[in-house]
Amino acid sequence: MGTSVYFNNGAASREQFLIEDMVIESIKNHGIDVFYLPRDSQSSIDELFGDDPVKSYTSAYPMEMYLETFNDFEGNQEFFSKFGLEVQKTARFAIARRTFEKYVPTALRNTPKEGDLIYIPFMYKLMEIKFVEQEKNFFQLGRGARRTGGVDTRMYPYMYGIDAELFKFNGEKLDTGIEDIDGIADFKSYGVKYTMAPGGIDTYEPHEVVYQGASLGAATARAYVSNWDLPTRQLTLRNIKGSFTANVLVTGVTSGGRWTVNSGDVMQDVNDLIEDNVLIEQEADNIIDFTEINPFGEP
Repeated sequence: MGTSVYFNNGAASREQFLIEDMVIESIKNHGIDVFYLPRDSQSSIDELFGDDPVKSYTSAYPMEMYLETFNDFEGNQEFFSKFGLEVQKTARFAIARRTFEKYVPTALRNTPKEGDLIYIPFMYKLMEIKFVEQEKNFFQLGRGARRTGGVDTRMYPYMYGIDAELFKFNGEKLDTGIEDIDGIADFKSYGVKYTMAPGGIDTYEPHEVVYQGASLGAATARAYVSNWDLPTRQLTLRNIKGSFTANVLVTGVTSGGRWTVNSGDVMQDVNDLIEDNVLIEQEADNIIDFTEINPFGEP
C-alpha cells in the first residue's frame, strides 16, 4: 500500500479530530437553530403495517443543523394522484454527529431516527424524518473517531444527512412544553367545543388531560384541552377518546378543575372552517324521514 501511514492510516488521529471540529464550526456559522423531537410510543408497534398507531412527542432538544435545500422545498410539491391532491415538500439537513450526541441523551437516541421530527422556528414548520444517511461523505482520512475521556479508535461518521418531509399531523400527542410546537396540535386536531354549566371550580390548563368518570383509569371519556375560556365557559377539546355526555363533571388531571358539561356538538369541528357536516345533516333531515322504520326502502 502506498498511502501514508502517518496521515491516512484509518485510525484516530489529530487530523480527523480537526476535520470534525471544522464540520461543527461550519454548521454553527452557516446553519440554523432547530428543535429535535424524538418519537415516543403510547402503544405497541403494529408489526403488520409497520406503523406506530399512537405517536407521542413529549420532548424537544435545541441544536444547530445545516439546511442544504436553502432555496425552496424539494419533492413533487402539489400534484394530483389517484388518491386526490397530495402535497410532498421535502428538505435535506446535515448535523454533526458530536453535536447530536451533545444535546440528545444517549439513553434516548444514539443517532437520528426515522419518524422523529424537526421543528424550524423561523418557518414555523414541522418536518418528519424519512431517511437518515450515515454514509454522508467519503473522507480522505477515513471516518471520524470518537473521544470519550481518552482516545477511542472506533470509527464514526463526522455528520449525518437527514431527508425530511413536511409533517402531516394525524392526531399525534405534542406536549413538549414549547408553545409554538404544542399549539400545532391545537389547530390541526379535530376540536369539539363544549359549553360548561355555571358553578364549576378552578380553571383548566392548556394541553392538560381531562376526563369524565370516577377516575382517569376508569374514565368513560378523556381528551386534551385545546382552549378554555372562563368568561364564556367554552371548553375546546381534542384527541377525544370516548363520548363526553351532558350533565356529567369533566375533571382536569393537572389543574383539578371540575365543570359540568351543558352542551356540545361533536359534528362541528371548530378547527375546520370549511367542513360541512352540520349542513349535510340538516339537508339529510329534510330529505329522509328517520322516524320511519326503514327510511331507505319499503317498510
